[in-house]
Amino acid sequence: MVPTCLQGLADNPRPRLRWPPSIFLEKRVTRQHLSKPALRRIFLERRAQIPPDIRKISADKACELFFEHIKVPAGAIVAGYWPIRAELDDLPILLELTRLKRRCALPHVAGEEVPLVFRAWHETTPLVPGMYGIQEPAVGASLKPDIILVPMAAFDVKGHRLGYGAGFYDRTLKAIRPLLAIGLAYEEQLCGSLPVEENDVRMDMIITDRNVYRFGDTTL
Repeated sequence: MVPTCLQGLADNPRPRLRWPPSIFLEKRVTRQHLSKPALRRIFLERRAQIPPDIRKISADKACELFFEHIKVPAGAIVAGYWPIRAELDDLPILLELTRLKRRCALPHVAGEEVPLVFRAWHETTPLVPGMYGIQEPAVGASLKPDIILVPMAAFDVKGHRLGYGAGFYDRTLKAIRPLLAIGLAYEEQLCGSLPVEENDVRMDMIITDRNVYRFGDTTL
């Protein structure tokens, strides 16, 4: 059965994209002497340039790859995120999981220096703006996810992730291991090499609109 997120692409599940522009295909950005803030600015600007129609196609392709490579057991909890600022949209994945009777959750920001809390979510769950204005479940008990879908500004071929600078996901992943941490990104967010600090947590897998990258044991 074709996943719901792909039904619109059933006749051509991997459409040819007129994207990215040639400038993105020239030389991979490498860290060289660039700081994390400088790299973050470069890759967030790059992501913002992706046209809305390409973002939609990319989200559906990432959804397809997710279900090709991940078998979510019955009873497992998958935590996603509410997409903002042109992030790769994970809602097609979450909606398909709920259709398959899998449990999903979204993060609640409980404070600036504490791990994220995950509350149950489905498409009818009431949402409210959280501490940073991002939509999150209004109420709900805390859940411990088995899989976390992680947004990012950039990633490299070793599974390192460049976040937004607040450290929420690094703190969270350290606090609630073991679990499967899956980064979601556009292929254009691939960086040749990222600077890595002691508190940075590597992804177990990264799924883009074109590829699946594995960096460790990805069994559940």
